[in-house]
Amino acid sequence: MATKYRVYKQLIPAAYDGTDPSWAKRQIWVSKLNSSDTVDEYDTQAEADTQKATLEAADPTARQYKVETVEV
Repeated sequence: MATKYRVYKQLIPAAYDGTDPSWAKRQIWVSKLNSSDTVDEYDTQAEADTQKATLEAADPTARQYKVETVEV
């Protein structure tokens, strides 16, 4: 199996709040936010990290992003 690197987006753009109850930590991650969004998947970690930085810089909502490996 090949390894790819996917950029995941925080579904609800909210910072982590340590006072939230365990069932409401706001940490739901998706690969697409809506039907017109793209799945950002790359062959190298560096490409994925670059896209993550680009998305963070362009997002006025302070949404969080993360890169994880996926087996395809």
